[in-house]
Parts: sequence; structure tokens; C-alpha cells
Amino acid sequence: MKKLLFLPLIVLAIHASAQTYEYHDVPDGSTKHKPGPARSHGLDLNHIRFGAYFSPSIAWMHPVASASDDGHYHISSQGSKVGYIWGVIAEYYFAPNYGLATGFNLNVAGGKLNADINNNITPSSGGTVLHSGFNYRLQYLEIPFALKLRSDEFPKNGMHVFGQVGLTAGINISKKASYDVTYNDNNGIQNHVSEDNVTLKGTFAAAPIVFQLNIGGGIEYPITEKLYFFTALFFNNGFLPSAVNPKNYDLGYKGYFTYPNIRLNTISLRVGLFF
Repeated sequence: MKKLLFLPLIVLAIHASAQTYEYHDVPDGSTKHKPGPARSHGLDLNHIRFGAYFSPSIAWMHPVASASDDGHYHISSQGSKVGYIWGVIAEYYFAPNYGLATGFNLNVAGGKLNADINNNITPSSGGTVLHSGFNYRLQYLEIPFALKLRSDEFPKNGMHVFGQVGLTAGINISKKASYDVTYNDNNGIQNHVSEDNVTLKGTFAAAPIVFQLNIGGGIEYPITEKLYFFTALFFNNGFLPSAVNPKNYDLGYKGYFTYPNIRLNTISLRVGLFF
């Protein structure tokens, strides 16, 4: 797992280091430990640093359309959900102000969605969902990969300003939801079912892998010669595939309903340390 985690960083860093750079400072801003001339081949360990962080977040699930793919249901987002992200970071600087960042994150997120049958649809007598409200709680193990741009050290306080942009792949490790559903049973009788914090057991009930565009920026502030505090604001914008698929749920009601593609988005405030 560790080899897979850092393989993209190592491959691109080796390629980047084929260009020759003369370094006048190490990534932590110290002027006491200066590496020699950049090597034309190989990975210079002097230009790698690690960090850890915790990040409270706000997540929401955004339907790409207001109607389901079959046109039978109106879909609406019902607000955001408070979550959190924590993780570790590895950065490689192939030039004084440019680096590659990777690592792994655990992201606890989710959102709330309603689906209501359209008024022009006549409910059948057997197994028609009339209304559904789902409050999703999802967890993903994420592997980000980003390009980081960092300013020179501010002369008065040693602070740096940085921004980064990249992609994140998330592997689903938990899929739960609280729900309430109104439906017609096989006898045409209207029923209401609700449950709290149940596991979505159906195959592909939640996408096993999601992809996100992540963009963020913040500051790094020196505490000691090598220890840096940092804080940043990040936005993760989900794209294909769809985060959830209610046609595959195996829960306590009859019938099914559908969504359009659903995107999982997150805004987070990251606070951490570089070592």
C-alpha cells in the first residue's frame, strides 16, 4: 500500500529532477542547511518533507439535473453536512518554489437528497416510491496528487504563501444513510418507512471510486527552523462517477427510484504541521 501511495510522486519527481536547478534554500526556509547542486538524475531526499493535518469540513451532494434520468422524479439537495478530513502529506520540491504533493486522507462526508415523484406520473398499484429523503454518511480513503506553488520567504517573519491544484481519487470504505420513504405496496396501500444510520448493502449502492478536482491555498509559518505550522482553505469538486445509486439499495421498502448523476463536493479548513 505504501509503495502504491507514493509511486506517482516518485515517478514524476524523478522526471522533474532531470532538469538541473541550483537550490539556495531548502523547503523549510532554513539558511543553515543548504543542499549541494541539484542532481541531473534520481530523487534528492533533501527536497522531500512530510506533514500531517486535521480539517473540519462542510460537504454536500449536488445533482447535475433537477430530474432523474427516467424523468419520473424531481431531485433536490437538502443542505450540507458537517464532516472532517485528516491525513498525511508528502511533498517533493523540484524547484525552489514548485513542488509535487501527495499522501493519503480519510474523508468523512455526505449530504442530503430528496426525490419526489412528478405530478404527471400515475403511481402503479405495486411498489412505487412516492417520496424519499436520504441523509448520507460516506467515508473515503483518498489519494491526492497536486502541483504546489509557494512564494519566497517573507523577510520579516519567514512566512510563505502557497496555492495548489490537483486531482484526488477516493476509495469508498463506508456507506451509511438515514432515510424516510413513502411508497405504494403491492396492494396499492400507501406506507411510510424510516430508519437511522443503516448500511447501504446493495451492490454499487455507493460508487466504489470517486474522483475530485481539488484546489486550495494558504500560509505556512515557521515555529522552529524545520517545524512549520500551516493552514489553508480547500475546495474539492466531485465529477464522474455518480456518488450514490438508489436503484441498488436493499432496504425496508418496496420499489425503487432513481437519481441523475450526483456529485460529492467539500469545502474544508486545513490545519497542520510540516516536519
